[in-house]
Amino acid sequence: MKVKIYPLGTALLLLLTLLSAGRLTAQSKAEVWDFGAEVLNTEVYDNQLSVATINGWYDTGITPGSNGNVLPSAWTAGRVGWTGGGNDRLRSTNTELTRYDENISNSDGYTGRLYVNSGANTTRYLSLQLNEDDEITLVVKTDAGGNLVFTHEEQPEVHTEERALTSDVTTLEFVARAAGTYRIYDNQGKPSYFRIIRKAARYITVSGSIDRTAATDLPASYALSFTNEAGKSWTTTVSDDAYSLALPAGYAYTVALKDTPGFILESGETLAASDTDFNHNLAVSSIELVSVSGALEGLAAGDLIESLVFSPAPEEGSGFIPQALVDVDNNSYSVELEPACTYTVHATGINDYFLSTSTILVNEATTQNLVFTKKTVHPVTITTTGLPEGAVTGLQLIFSNLNEEGYNYSFSGTDGISLRNGTYEIQVGGLDNQPLQLAPTSYLQVNDEAAEKNLEFRPLTTWSFDDMTITASTANYKGLLLQGTLANEIAKGHLAAKPGASIQVPVDPGQKLVVGYYYAADFSIEGGPAITTASGSTSQHESAEYLYQGSTAGTVTLTIGEGAGTTYLTSISLRPAVAYSATLEVGSNKTYPSISEALEAVRNMNRTADQRVTLLIDPGNYEEMLVVDVPSVTLKNAGSNPSIQLANSGVDIEDGAVRITSYYGHGYSYFSMASNQKWDADVLRVNKENNALSYENKGAGTTNGSYWNATVVVTAEGFEAENIIFENSFNQYISQKEANDVVVPWISGSKGDRPTDYGNTTVQDKSFVERAAALAIAKGADKVVLNNCRLVGHQDTFFGGSGARVAVYKGAIMGGTDYIFGDMNATFYRSDLVLNTSDASSDVAYITAAQQSGGRGYLMYQCNIVSAVPGRDNASAQPSKPGYFGRPWQANTSEVVFFETQIAASEHPDFSGQSLIYPVGWMSTLGGESPYMYEYATQEAAGVDNQASRASWSTLLEAPRLSDDTEITLLNFTKGSDGWDPLSALIADETTGLLSPKAELDVDLTVLGETLHVNGVQTPLQIQVYNLQGSLQARYFVSGNAVLSLSKGFWIIRATAGTQQKIMKVWIP
Repeated sequence: MKVKIYPLGTALLLLLTLLSAGRLTAQSKAEVWDFGAEVLNTEVYDNQLSVATINGWYDTGITPGSNGNVLPSAWTAGRVGWTGGGNDRLRSTNTELTRYDENISNSDGYTGRLYVNSGANTTRYLSLQLNEDDEITLVVKTDAGGNLVFTHEEQPEVHTEERALTSDVTTLEFVARAAGTYRIYDNQGKPSYFRIIRKAARYITVSGSIDRTAATDLPASYALSFTNEAGKSWTTTVSDDAYSLALPAGYAYTVALKDTPGFILESGETLAASDTDFNHNLAVSSIELVSVSGALEGLAAGDLIESLVFSPAPEEGSGFIPQALVDVDNNSYSVELEPACTYTVHATGINDYFLSTSTILVNEATTQNLVFTKKTVHPVTITTTGLPEGAVTGLQLIFSNLNEEGYNYSFSGTDGISLRNGTYEIQVGGLDNQPLQLAPTSYLQVNDEAAEKNLEFRPLTTWSFDDMTITASTANYKGLLLQGTLANEIAKGHLAAKPGASIQVPVDPGQKLVVGYYYAADFSIEGGPAITTASGSTSQHESAEYLYQGSTAGTVTLTIGEGAGTTYLTSISLRPAVAYSATLEVGSNKTYPSISEALEAVRNMNRTADQRVTLLIDPGNYEEMLVVDVPSVTLKNAGSNPSIQLANSGVDIEDGAVRITSYYGHGYSYFSMASNQKWDADVLRVNKENNALSYENKGAGTTNGSYWNATVVVTAEGFEAENIIFENSFNQYISQKEANDVVVPWISGSKGDRPTDYGNTTVQDKSFVERAAALAIAKGADKVVLNNCRLVGHQDTFFGGSGARVAVYKGAIMGGTDYIFGDMNATFYRSDLVLNTSDASSDVAYITAAQQSGGRGYLMYQCNIVSAVPGRDNASAQPSKPGYFGRPWQANTSEVVFFETQIAASEHPDFSGQSLIYPVGWMSTLGGESPYMYEYATQEAAGVDNQASRASWSTLLEAPRLSDDTEITLLNFTKGSDGWDPLSALIADETTGLLSPKAELDVDLTVLGETLHVNGVQTPLQIQVYNLQGSLQARYFVSGNAVLSLSKGFWIIRATAGTQQKIMKVWIP
């Protein structure tokens, strides 16, 4: 069957054409299931989903039209049914519907979608009751790439189709090959279904006569086949040189004679598409045929031919296609051919042979043997490194011909290997009882001569369960001894273990065992206390450690308990247990040249979760992707004069800056990307040698640990950073590593080919902008502190998951679209919220995209909304245009508080003098509206007060209290249930260090009467007014010369910009 992908309007146009012709009856209307309960043209469609129907799926205790509700795990609506998992979501902008939220993912033309909240889950599916030849239109997308399966439930061999999906809304069409129940699911991604249309096939009668003038000896009874463009065939019997049959309307057909050797259709082989009954006559002619048969010589026992194909030379002009019969038992064949016609003979199923003579020409019936000769093979020398003595004898090598599917060659050991020409992927076996793995290895090329390949084996210290199938019958997995009911899911990279199962891990003295788990778990290590979780989340990763005390090599046993039903293990690792060290030094001439190496050393430490390790990082550019998966780690700029400033259009950094940067983004795959979504030198090397991708980037979302391709992912508690730049250069410039990589645009969903030269800033153009995070805080990674850090990105710069509390002290967050996003509880204290946009008129900033379903959200406490500086921070010609505070990602419950915000005036020539935030303030174009978008005591440097123009659904506060009567304080947002208060100490440090030496700021401060005159302003700066006790009394943001009011008394005036400051004491009598 063929699947046709085209705009939905095509199907609608056909229906309207039939309607205008007066042929569309009530019974022939197309049935439509629209997940926004949109009512389509009732003269054309029979709408199956109304507001009442959808709301009726939910429990009677749920208020109809309310949000925050997960989709019931089962429902039916006419021919369509749903089987889900209990956490799936109906997302719709139709507020009459009971729903989860209003996030329809910017899908123009649709108002609702059924969102499957589980990736690659084949147990969550739509079911359709269909008749044969029913036409199905499906409007669908996926989060970041998927594979849709349309299959007959009882007879998948009769009808199963698969189609690739992207994050773009796609319209697919299917035609049911057989009646029955069909399932629709995605076996790779998280699909969203917007609309289903079922149209019953309408049949027309095609009839005609057969002219047999040129075929007088044609049998009286024979058959015709009609095959349409969807790949389905119908057969009818000819009687008295006439035929008649019913066919689905609207298709073109190819007509052929069936089982009539010696005859061909002279005319009428094709039949044009039609919507009405019509007559189609045919003409048949006879051809002379002679019988040819013979032996199949030269084939070894067991080498069987699948088929023989005899193809007439094009210049012969023959319309007859011979059908050869192969007798595999007797190694013989027979066929009827046209005399005096040259045929090329091709055998399938025996690619290891070639025909000594591949053409045949006969004039009469004859016997002609076909002689096969083995293709030449060439010796292949395999050497190994890293295999223990004696292991080679048990080694199994499998060479798979990449250009000829199904041609795999197995050898025991490394001796006696010969292969014919081809490109081969090498796999190994026979080592399951050894903790070893084959290092990334490029393909073996055999090309008319002997070949050689070295196989490097490395000790295995991490088992990730994503490289081979594990079932209950698997006794060994790369050195692990498995017992009981265990099975893995390769796509998800976890091992599912049932109660009573056990895993024995080989260990050496001085090693510690680290077990990763998520979602649900109950297990013990060496009979110790139960280790459990019931997080219900696959994005919240947890781990447990066990220090092996033995003096000789041994095993450590994991035993699965009964508390979880199924325990999900994500990894098992062995690490050398090293002594705790409070600090590690990172730099080109330090113990650890890279941050990654230092983090690996931290993972190896034998320490408690509250023993903090600080990585002292020398200033410089660090092109690395990091996963901070151990608790209480600090990344600290070790420079004597730390900076977080960019330079040269964002390509470079100031002296004294530490920048951690990477370059992956949504819409592209990379030769360097390993299956954990991270950069890998071995993977890059091998893929360059192979000139092929080995892995497809998952892009936006958390699948496989992507986190929107974040440069740094934090999964453990207590992470802190001080004076660090976190950057994703994807939307900033072409980095050195990207220039050395091979970047492959997705077939659908990319922004086209990217520049390849280092430092190119064209990627800042809006046409290139896509989702690419600088920093991601995973679900449950609590108590994160960013002290004077800069986050650099454009779309989706900074993500935080639920259960994560984040405190951001000063610094700067740069971005354009939804650049602070997720459902974290985040408090920003006097941070610069920098609008980092291009010159394109459509490039408008949204600072926040909050997603909380409860609890506290984001607090922007005395923050500054400013523009990126053209030429320094980015390559734009002009400062940023006005933007928005944000748009809720989660309707009705998400929370953002802008408290005493300083909004700079726009310096863009088209918006000169206007505020950098549009008067409406908020938009609802992402997930809908939320009344918890708060604003209090905003100051707009443009001299305007736009608060009266804010979105009607947002909340303007007259006093610093939220609608739940919570006072707006830093502590009320950070404290949680344990009183966490990281900001008070930082603020105290700032106050006591107020007069500490810093570079002098070149600005003129003059007091005249009760006013402070600020002149010579070259860059945006802050003016802070302290009393003599060091307590902050007032704060101003200025982007140009200004006059500020002062009260009577003694004051310390502090002007700051970046690492520069100017301080003066004044007395107003």
